[in-house]
Amino acid sequence: MQKGIVLLLLHVFCDTVLAGQCEKVWVTVSSLWRPIAACDKVVDAELEINWEFDCPADTKYSDTQIKVFTADPLAAHNKMIKPELILTSLQRPRGYYRTNITVGRPPLPGGWDTKDGAALPGPHCLDYYAILYKDGHIFSMACLQIWPTWMYDMRREIGMLPIGSLMIPGTHNSGCYKHGDLTRRDAFQRYLLTQDRDVWTQLVHGIRYLDIRVGYYPSIPNGTALDEEGNHVSRFWVNHDVIRITPLSEILKDVRNFLDAARGEVVIMDFHRFPVGFEGRPNRHRKLIAILHREFEKLILKPDRGVEGLGPTLNDIWTGGKRLIICYGDKHVVNDYDWLWPPLTQVWGNQQTVEGLFEYLDEEILRSKRRKNSQNPLWAVMAELTPFPLDIFFNLSGGLRQMADSVNRNLTVKFQEEWWKETNIVATDFFLGNDLIWVSRMSNIKKSNIAQWRL
Repeated sequence: MQKGIVLLLLHVFCDTVLAGQCEKVWVTVSSLWRPIAACDKVVDAELEINWEFDCPADTKYSDTQIKVFTADPLAAHNKMIKPELILTSLQRPRGYYRTNITVGRPPLPGGWDTKDGAALPGPHCLDYYAILYKDGHIFSMACLQIWPTWMYDMRREIGMLPIGSLMIPGTHNSGCYKHGDLTRRDAFQRYLLTQDRDVWTQLVHGIRYLDIRVGYYPSIPNGTALDEEGNHVSRFWVNHDVIRITPLSEILKDVRNFLDAARGEVVIMDFHRFPVGFEGRPNRHRKLIAILHREFEKLILKPDRGVEGLGPTLNDIWTGGKRLIICYGDKHVVNDYDWLWPPLTQVWGNQQTVEGLFEYLDEEILRSKRRKNSQNPLWAVMAELTPFPLDIFFNLSGGLRQMADSVNRNLTVKFQEEWWKETNIVATDFFLGNDLIWVSRMSNIKKSNIAQWRL
């Protein structure tokens, strides 16, 4: 009884401390775009300001305002900088504001913009800041931030957690992103693209789970993309369903470069489906696996087959030095390779409304307590909306960008307040539209504190 009371008090304490004060502000990037008159170009990636006042009911917000800056306002050389935007009269306890400040695709700070250069560990801010003031005093501050080394940065706090108990931020259809600037022509791809940053940038921001679907195209010119065993790398593509989007070689290169640069981070590559060119062709699976083994041999973490539990701890992984988990969505192929992890369970609701998705996730995340998979301790919440075929044909839902916009900001609050406790992996569309990387980091600290008191 006494231990239960201590755990309850610890849980309340963690929630209070990690939330800071009752006012919180954070910045995201909109997935929406808008056209420019008489031009093929569009405006996209606009900054969003979000706030949450988890305060007593009688708290007054009349003296509360948020100032938005495009440089660090607390830096000594920026003391005279003026805000780009001031939000006042924040009467509602929760809200967001989409600005007309375009983030675009800026260089990544801390040396992380070059994939083969020296990079600094720890978090780094891009030049977009929001400060929440109350009665003229700073109560909360946030920047648009990258977390390239967050796992190893937090090794003292979360190193003892098993990989299957961590909350891990991920992306859905990770390789389906736009190459170059967005144009009006991309309106025709409104149901194909699910991300607006390449895989390198996703990983640098803090994403650690990649959802990949691969197609094989024998008629694509071979070029010189051959591996040591003569496999044609250029014939493998990352698909969105049956449509090829990005060469697989591009994804593999980004993952390898990141693992080399961020030497304490653990990445999960989930080769979840093979929608084109693999049916009844086991030799093509073997070709793909040969490419993966050649590229990542010294980094691949083998699974503990048949061992129940939540998998190795981060400390165990760091001790062994193998930091890449490759899950493979064909159980027959997995049986032939001891370094492939069995198919990973994706909790996918096939929902078209925010209400339907949240009802589904409420039930499924609660079921996670009863979910047992001795083959693979990892599982993923696919927290995005799915269009019906008629939606795509008639554009009834406006495209994946609008669908992501309707759900992402609500996901931040739900995972922060409720779903973090049981969630393992969470994958979203247009991940910069939510704050789940930050939520994952804070949730893992809470999980670690609770786990230590249970010992």
